[in-house]
This record gives sequence, C-alpha cells and structure tokens, in this order.
Amino acid sequence: MPFVRNLIAPFLPAIPTTDLYFANACRDRIGRWPGASGHGTITRVGANSFVAGRQAVVVRRDAPGVVDALLRDPHLRLSYVIDDDLAAVESDPSLPPDYRDRLIALREGQHKALVQRADTIVVCSDHLAQRYQEQGKATQVLDPHWRQPLAGSGHFAPIEAGGAIDVAYLGSVTHGADRAFVFDVLARLLAAEPRVRISLISSSPLGNALDAHPRVRRLRPQPWPLYRHSVRRRRYHLALYPMLDVPFNRGRSLNKLIEHAVVGAPGIYSRDWEFARHVGDGVTGMLADNTVEAWFEAARTALADPVGLRRMQQAARAHAATLNDPGRQRAFWHDRLELEA
Repeated sequence: MPFVRNLIAPFLPAIPTTDLYFANACRDRIGRWPGASGHGTITRVGANSFVAGRQAVVVRRDAPGVVDALLRDPHLRLSYVIDDDLAAVESDPSLPPDYRDRLIALREGQHKALVQRADTIVVCSDHLAQRYQEQGKATQVLDPHWRQPLAGSGHFAPIEAGGAIDVAYLGSVTHGADRAFVFDVLARLLAAEPRVRISLISSSPLGNALDAHPRVRRLRPQPWPLYRHSVRRRRYHLALYPMLDVPFNRGRSLNKLIEHAVVGAPGIYSRDWEFARHVGDGVTGMLADNTVEAWFEAARTALADPVGLRRMQQAARAHAATLNDPGRQRAFWHDRLELEA
C-alpha cells in the first residue's frame, strides 16, 4: 500500500499551522507534483510536508509513512515548524484532557523524532525559541500569515444607527482557563447591554447561563478548510481575547490580532500578554488587566462609542496589515529552501 498512500497524502487537507506559517506565503511556488502548478519549485509530499531539492519542511505532524520517509532520507536537511509549547502540557490543568493526551502523544512520537533530526526549528514566539535553543537547536521565529482579506468597516453603519452589536470570542476549547474567564465577562455584558449579541465557538453546551441566553450564538467548530472559507463572511464589532497567565499560553502567537482584522473586529487583549506591545491602547484596540471587572468596563467603554469603535477597527486593520505582510516568511523560506528567484 505505500504507493497508494503516497498518492493520497499530498491531497489531504492541511492543518492551520501549515497554511499560516508556510503554504499561504509560498503558495505560488508549491505544486503537488514537480511542475504541477506555479513554478513547481516546492513539492508537497504530505498533508503538512514539503520538499525542495535537498530541503524538507514538516509542519507539526503528518502521516507516519510521510514522516518516516523524510526522516530516513540522509540527504535531506529538515526544517520543523511547531506552534505549541508541548513541554508545558502537564503543567497546565486548564487544557481539556483529550487535547492534553493528543499533545503528549505528538510530543512523545513524531515531535521528538523531528526535533532531534531538524536543522532548524521554526516557532511562533520568543518563548518557544528559547525552549528549543536550550536544547541546542537553531531556531527561527515567524509570525502567521493569513490569505483571507482584512475586513472593511461597512458593518459598523448599523450600530451607529442604533442596531445590534455583535461581540465575538473566537478562542477554541483549548483555551480552557481563558474561556472560563471570558464567559463571566460576557454574562455581565449581556445583562448590561441589551443591544449586544454574542458569538462563540463550541460544539457542546457551555454548562452555564450563556447556554439558554437568546442573544448567544454557539458556532460549531469547523474543519480548517471550511473555517478559512467561512471566516471571510463573518463580521463582528468587537472581539475579546483574554490570555491568562497559564503555562500553555506562553507559547501562543499573535495570530488573533490578524484573525480579528479578518472578521472586522477591534479587540480587547490582556495587558500582560506577550504581544500586547502590538496594541495601541484605545487606538488599535484596548488592553485590560485580567479581572472580570476590568474586562467588563473595557468592553462597555468601547461599545459606548460606536463611531470611535469604527475608528479603532480601521486603525487595527491598518496595523494588522503590517503584521500580515508575507514578505518576511517568503524571504526566510526562499533562503532556507534555496529557491531560485
């Protein structure tokens, strides 16, 4: 069955990390087979694996046969992309148990072998870079790049005329501590602001008062190919993204700053978050101390001025556009993979 496996693997859907840290920026150079599309310089050999000459890239994980073949090839130099702090898994009780188990299995399986073999570890934060530098590995920090266009500001006209205000929390269930915190903030906001409607992601009931609230919409989690398509149509007026000081959060990226711009929402962020330096407080977003009261007051302040909220969204969009520039990723991968101009 190896032949069948090798035929199927390149056509399997990629994970978000693959698109955000490699494929989006390099898409014009990637072909499923040599010469199949674009310049055909990079060959996709698995869902999350690529080869260019004697250079290979594996993003996070892939089919066992694909990874094993790359690891066995003595002529390949390997770059490995990872965007989670797998060393912090056991020390963070806020992670859902099933997710923790999957991360441990990854860490003790493919991840260990790929890190050992890799010439360079590509990560999404200085915290993760330090993790691997302490293991004697060369590292490169890259920010994510979204292909989806950043939203305009036309969706703010209805709220300036007194219409409903759409507030989103787009953190997944992997944000255990953050979700428990933000649910308390959202409950207070719903009680105080009759115009507010809440959207959040969950495949099952939340187990709190938000479940029965008529202005709360639970969005079912979608596979990445569907999500990246549907997110183009979603529009919100404010997005909340608390990052509590729990071990696993220290390895996360600035991804939500760009994702929020895709859905047209200025954000509220934790003041002590590593990437809070990218938020101009009151200009491109808002910063709050990690107390429910501080977040509730920040949200009410933002929503009290719809015209100012639109201005904040426009400024956040402009800044996100600079963060979302694919040039740095392209330059790194062009050099790393020894691509011809």
